[in-house]
Amino acid sequence: MSDEFGPLLLGCGVQSTVLASAIWFATNNATANRRLALVLLVLAGMTSVYVLGWAGRAEAPPWLAFMPLNMPLALGPLLYAYLRTLATGHDVEHPLRHYGPAAAHFVYCCVVLVLPASTRAEFKDNVHDAFIKPMLEAAVLGSLAAYSVAGLRLLADYRRWLADARSDADRYGARWIGRILIALLVTLCALAAIRLYTWQVDEVEVGPLYVWLGVWSAWLGIEGWRYSERRFPAMVAEAPATDRQTAASTEPDWAALGARWRDMAMAAGWWREPDLTLGEVAGRLGTNTNYLSRAINDGLGFNFNTMVNRMRAEEVARLLDAGQGGNLLQTALDAGFSSKATFNRAFREMYGHSPSTHRGRLKSRILESDGDFEASKRSSTRDVGSAETQAETQ
Repeated sequence: MSDEFGPLLLGCGVQSTVLASAIWFATNNATANRRLALVLLVLAGMTSVYVLGWAGRAEAPPWLAFMPLNMPLALGPLLYAYLRTLATGHDVEHPLRHYGPAAAHFVYCCVVLVLPASTRAEFKDNVHDAFIKPMLEAAVLGSLAAYSVAGLRLLADYRRWLADARSDADRYGARWIGRILIALLVTLCALAAIRLYTWQVDEVEVGPLYVWLGVWSAWLGIEGWRYSERRFPAMVAEAPATDRQTAASTEPDWAALGARWRDMAMAAGWWREPDLTLGEVAGRLGTNTNYLSRAINDGLGFNFNTMVNRMRAEEVARLLDAGQGGNLLQTALDAGFSSKATFNRAFREMYGHSPSTHRGRLKSRILESDGDFEASKRSSTRDVGSAETQAETQ
């Protein structure tokens, strides 16, 4: 084992295992969390081969090459299953298609591992390294790339759905998952580069890459544990419009309809509810989500989340203009914002500057107004004094 990287990788493996245990028993999002726990265990197994004796060599010894702990073909499907279950409430479809390659690799390693040592070594040199290993490495790179891209697409779809369906979309945007998937794609490029290099040489130091894999695992585990108890809303397909308005033979005036419903929601003050959803507003307006969503998106030109946050930003600006806004964060929370970051972003998008700048400009205008008033008052006093002096002279 490498003295340089072994202890660090051992620590990362232990941390991944501990976090996997904690995430496994989380009560909310139980199915998704268990997929994430399995991801962490797979990562711990992948780094364990280095700790057990690979020590950075390009070629692993026969007994370690077939150790059924290094199962990278399971990493992509499990990571994608975690994201899919988190976003939709459903695991991957056709599990055999997703997990079958990893299961086949596991069985293959177990069968070869129980062969006599001499037979195993000969099989590794003449068959495994020459034919199976290149195919396995290509399959791993292809699997991780495909599932990373699929995960990023699913995450983008989920965020769009959140923006259309919830006023607190930012709480569930899971941006950390996007960053982790992008980091995985960068790692794949490094793996491909190392593979190309090892075709030319017999030995290469892959310790730093395993260290990065351990760090990536720790990052994934910590972030996953932080959000393990947050119940994510499940993305659902839009139901077809069935209310009485859809029976009209002519296309509705979406702009007028969207403006009317927006004004009704604004007047009712529903935007003060931090977890307001499209379905709740549709029910109160006597329509369905599909119809309301189209009125907002097509009629107003933005999604439900933007519409509600604009109402909240307008309320905060009104209070600031009236000199009634005390603590900015508390004012934002009272208006229905779920976080300071969301508040600042929504306010800036609507007014072109931050809430603190808005308040500062208001104070500046008041001071300028007071200064103009004082200057005018002094000028009037001087004019009166001058007139009195002239009168006395005359």
